[in-house]
Amino acid sequence: MLAACGGAPSAVPTAPSGAPEPPSSAPTAAGVAAAPPTPAATPYRSLRVFVASDMGDAIYVLEGGASFSVVGQITVGKMPHNLAVSPDGRWIATGNRMANTVSIVDPYAMKEIARVAVGRQPHDLTWSLDSTLLFVGHERDTIIARIEAVTWKPLTPLVVGVPQHDLALSATRPNELFFTVTNSMEADHLRVIDLVTSRITKFKVQDVHDVFFTPDQSELWTTSSGYVGVPSDRLVASDPETRTVKAEFRLAGRYPFHTMKHGRDGSFYPPAETPMLLADHLGPSLLWMDPKERRVIDETKVGPEPYHSTYDPIGDRILVTSNKDGNVWVIDRTTHKVLQTVAVRAAHGIVAVGLP
Repeated sequence: MLAACGGAPSAVPTAPSGAPEPPSSAPTAAGVAAAPPTPAATPYRSLRVFVASDMGDAIYVLEGGASFSVVGQITVGKMPHNLAVSPDGRWIATGNRMANTVSIVDPYAMKEIARVAVGRQPHDLTWSLDSTLLFVGHERDTIIARIEAVTWKPLTPLVVGVPQHDLALSATRPNELFFTVTNSMEADHLRVIDLVTSRITKFKVQDVHDVFFTPDQSELWTTSSGYVGVPSDRLVASDPETRTVKAEFRLAGRYPFHTMKHGRDGSFYPPAETPMLLADHLGPSLLWMDPKERRVIDETKVGPEPYHSTYDPIGDRILVTSNKDGNVWVIDRTTHKVLQTVAVRAAHGIVAVGLP
């Protein structure tokens, strides 16, 4: 049974082939490097995009300049679902949902370089801000796995006591891992674990699907339900500092799902003036939102069951997956108009890296 959202490594590389040098960044007081900023002008000649096909047991590879096309596939484990790219752009990870493994992919060599056994039904993944650790949540296990980058050695997991669905980290709170609870009779479905003390704090929020920060990192938002056939227009805004609910609000006639997250959905993020983006299953559409006023200011119609999105800084475009019709939708960030669709079977997670 799947929840919401509709071992040993096989190899130990020292570095991915052709990977660019990571940007330098000074450690924070907690010893974790701050996330690199999105460059105003990129030094990249093109973008390489990776899309998990959760019915094809593969990651599709797209490349784009003026337009995008499929240039290859990478075979991974059974039912790859979410994807996460390390902040330095060196590694891509996917949770093989029905294989209880995580595949590590070299995005420049375009091949799987390690497959690591984890807990039952891995779902969401996110990287530490310094790209040294991968966190993996599980829908059927009560731990969050930790995998060391480069060696791909499983480290002692975080014992959280409940199965999890989605994860979130913020550059402003590098030692706090937020997670949502699934497949549990326990209350309080949003929680946070302190990565230094292992202390877990519960938010008084129920019926939670995804969790993410607003673009200015001042609020945590959660969507509700998460089941494809059980729509909910409800969102809850919480204060990450006080761990309290600030507001519950609804987007009438919508079913908000996911947004872009640091440590997961790409090496690049839209400019600061960009409205907040939310996938909407009832549109189906990509919603452009004002997070301060908590209202929709525009929408771009896309295919049924839109899930994840990533940003293309070269063409100033947003790429969104739609699972049911098997497409990646390429959208102009300024005009909000669809420029292109690219066929990818059962498209779900999506990330991007730049090619020098």
